[in-house]
Amino acid sequence: MSEAQMAVSTGFDKLLAAGRSLWLAGLGAVAEVEEGSRELFDRLVERGKPLEEKQKKAAEAVTEGAQRTARELGKLLQDTVAYESRGVLKRLNVMTREDLKVLSSRLNTLSKKIDEYAARREAVSAAIATPETHAVAGTPKAPRSRQSKTTKR
Repeated sequence: MSEAQMAVSTGFDKLLAAGRSLWLAGLGAVAEVEEGSRELFDRLVERGKPLEEKQKKAAEAVTEGAQRTARELGKLLQDTVAYESRGVLKRLNVMTREDLKVLSSRLNTLSKKIDEYAARREAVSAAIATPETHAVAGTPKAPRSRQSKTTKR
């Protein structure tokens, strides 16, 4: 082998060794990045766990507040509709549920008073019509005749 061939062979071996070293350095860099990214990923997960709880609590608070506001608005809408419909019914001279309750209560009271009056009237009528009441007093009373003061002697 000639010196030129040996120089080429040695240069080629050096080039091959440098290429192999470069290839191994690349693989090492990939391994290092992979290991570093796993560590970085694990650290990020650990730092994210407490934030997740905070975010959950914040989301629940916002959700609860929105639900409470929706319920309050629903109640306000219901009350407004009821108030306005009562006003419309009054303008049209239509009785509302409350008006009917008051009227029903008054009719029940009046009915009870009429029943009490009828019972007292029957009791008085029965007392006047029965002869036992006259017998208790002593003698039966005869009906009085109407006489004027001038004809009495």
